[in-house]
Amino acid sequence: MTCRILLYCDDGSTLKVGEELAWELGAQLHEIEASTPEEGMWSRMKTGLFALLSRNLTIDVPDQPWDRSDLLILGAPIWQGRSARPLRQWLESQPALPERVAFLLTSDDSGYPAEAVEDLTALTGHKPVAVLHLGRGDLTSGAWKGPVEHFLDQCVVRYRQTA
Repeated sequence: MTCRILLYCDDGSTLKVGEELAWELGAQLHEIEASTPEEGMWSRMKTGLFALLSRNLTIDVPDQPWDRSDLLILGAPIWQGRSARPLRQWLESQPALPERVAFLLTSDDSGYPAEAVEDLTALTGHKPVAVLHLGRGDLTSGAWKGPVEHFLDQCVVRYRQTA
């Protein structure tokens, strides 16, 4: 199974989980780079405001044959109930995607991010084969290994059923 992971990360949490997934799946991990004018809280607030106002950011996405993967895992933190603007902005450009996508979402909240999942489903045009959401509590306590195993099982089992 050819798997790629594309994620945007602003504080390292999403990247940490993405690296674990890449290791377990033997996947290629790629990051979306978004330019921010300065570091710190003000920059994060400005980026969050851009997310609300749907203003475009300057982003850099690796040039890969995304649609040639058996599975593409898309990852981002959740801002204001939606996935981070850099990932949404890339998806709005309508890149060619594989039939099988999965979502990795991190947030400060422990509740299931239904709005973010619906948004990503609409942007990709594909129902995800798996969704992994980790709240800040899971990430700081290290209690995310179990949900990651379940997510990996969903990705692999559903692949075997469709292959």
